[in-house]
Amino acid sequence: MVFAVIWRALPRVRPSASAPRIDYLGASVLVAALVPILVGLTNKQSGNWTDPMVGGLILVGLLIAAVLVWIESRVADPIIPIALFRNRSFTISVIAMFMASMAFFTPIVFLPRWFQVVGGASATQSGYQILALLGGLILSATLSGQLVARTGRYKALALGSPVVLAIGLFLLSNLRADTPLPLLWSWMFVTGVGVGPIFSIFTLVVQGAVPPREIGTATSSLTLFQQIGGSVGLAAAGTVFGSRLVEELPRQLAAAAVPPQIIEALPRSAAAMNQLTGVGNLGQAILASAPVGARAQLEPFVPAIVEAIHRAFSLATASTFLFGIVGAVVAIVVVLFLREAPARASARSRSGAEASIAGAEAAE
Repeated sequence: MVFAVIWRALPRVRPSASAPRIDYLGASVLVAALVPILVGLTNKQSGNWTDPMVGGLILVGLLIAAVLVWIESRVADPIIPIALFRNRSFTISVIAMFMASMAFFTPIVFLPRWFQVVGGASATQSGYQILALLGGLILSATLSGQLVARTGRYKALALGSPVVLAIGLFLLSNLRADTPLPLLWSWMFVTGVGVGPIFSIFTLVVQGAVPPREIGTATSSLTLFQQIGGSVGLAAAGTVFGSRLVEELPRQLAAAAVPPQIIEALPRSAAAMNQLTGVGNLGQAILASAPVGARAQLEPFVPAIVEAIHRAFSLATASTFLFGIVGAVVAIVVVLFLREAPARASARSRSGAEASIAGAEAAE
């Protein structure tokens, strides 16, 4: 349906007679740089930073990224225009959006899983449970876009938004297995309120900071770094989650008075624990994974094991939000150096705000 509407309604207008030149080389090198970085961050769950498959891959990705910068500075129509980074407002907006995406995409992914594993919700129900988060985002993005369009002032909102985001993530870092749902929803709403203006305002900042002919390029570059920030943040947060789960589960099992021989028999690797903390009836899954002869001995301790897993899972999930706070704080520091300039035109600002809101919703 969307493609049909675009085909019928979008004007077939080309700004110049020359055919567009697509930067295939830059796009290929960008993918080549991102893949080893993301794989290396993911492998950190089962390795050390000095391992070739962790630190080695990340180093390779960074070296390819340096090659990408060299290539993009010499291409006529680069996929990432290096010259735009000479613009202070553009650079600050890109960094702030990158960091905010690192911080925000974590609860978008990890909270639904927490609702399924600890809360026993289905996939559909877990999606409903994060409506408070999305509601705060949509509400604050809409209001902030309208406010900037009417007043032309945005720095106070740009600075206050990551502060509220950091507060919301700090509240979420107190997540426990027995956290009341209404309290958790209120924490999620605060987090959404903090991130909404970020996705809305920095699009307006970029559009007002570059020449009109570069608005499309600058806006698309900002969206690209938003997506890259979310991908890098999820990979890093997954590493934090896996490492904390491996550390916390034996501790919680011991606190639940589970016999040491049973604790030793449970899986210790991050991959095996991810299978152990899957959705469904966790008690039955634990019994099914045990040898047939050991099930009778294990069965009386299953409730305690399940509770310990829920506590460990909750603490591991909460630790990912602490990681997000770091990204939000970096965004705060960067925005301090932003110079406010009046919006060019309120009409264009309103259209940019609506586009940024729609982009934020689509990203989720």
